[in-house]
Amino acid sequence: MGGLKDAIEKSPEELKDALEGKAEETPEQRYERLESEPKMKVEYTFTIDYTDGRGKRWHGEFVNRILSYKLRSRVGAMRASMSGGLPLEALDLPTMEINEKLAHLTISLTARPKWAEGEKLADLLDPKILDLIYSEVASHEATFHGRGPDQETGVART
Repeated sequence: MGGLKDAIEKSPEELKDALEGKAEETPEQRYERLESEPKMKVEYTFTIDYTDGRGKRWHGEFVNRILSYKLRSRVGAMRASMSGGLPLEALDLPTMEINEKLAHLTISLTARPKWAEGEKLADLLDPKILDLIYSEVASHEATFHGRGPDQETGVART
């Protein structure tokens, strides 16, 4: 969608309309288009295929679900448990980030390869694997909630 080639092929009137914000698709068409996107579904399936610096291949399919309030609360409780009862201020930023990722993935992933089941995810040694999985989950959630990759604030796209 979009791009220089599309702009070149448009008439001056179409370009003017686009610059003035006149949409070419109706709200109903936009809704239908967005609903057909895989990341707009409550559950999203993705694959990780990564070879670490030692030559070991980490490959597998994951299914992520969008978290309800109840599930978000479980993530928070798990994150608090992982801190060993320490206040957040006592933890360094890298530890807080790891705890957030692990707690979130533990609750949001409904299917995962054997090498990432249960505690195995927390026992991985290469931080890149955790980051790859979490990045895909965060992208799913941002897309589902109408945030673009550059919008961390939650302001909806129009």
